Amino acid sequence: MSRKTNIREQRRPRTVIVGAGITEYWYLKHLKKLTGYSYVLQPSLFGDESMQTIQQRIKDAISEGSSVICVFDEDVSQWNDSEKRRLEDIHKTYGSNDKVVIASSMPSLEYWFLLHYDNTNRYFGTSNKVIESLKKHISSFCKKEQFLRQEKWVVNIIEKV
Repeated sequence: MSRKTNIREQRRPRTVIVGAGITEYWYLKHLKKLTGYSYVLQPSLFGDESMQTIQQRIKDAISEGSSVICVFDEDVSQWNDSEKRRLEDIHKTYGSNDKVVIASSMPSLEYWFLLHYDNTNRYFGTSNKVIESLKKHISSFCKKEQFLRQEKWVVNIIEKV
């Protein structure tokens, strides 16, 4: 009688999104549900991760064979020199890596939301100024979790596409 052999199924390569910020987290969580896109959010709830933490998450995901989309606001580079250097290092290290997409925004992700409503190239300087303009289209928009966890604001953005 022969022994039963354990056969491990190969994991399909996956896409991992790493990032920082609760706005980014809730937008991507809702987008995944509403569109059926297949990706894993890491960490499972974005917070105020440093660029050092983000860089480690990129490294870990690549080592697992995953493709990585890195989402963060670059405005941190305007007031934090150490984060600015880490941010530059992320661009230098992974900018030409075909397994990594760096999806950074300046000043903030809210600018991307605004582009769904206004075709603008206006310089805003700060995310607060972007949010002021965005509120003309999503009047109740705010960066508090109570608002962000509601799916409707993402539905509205998707409908504009």
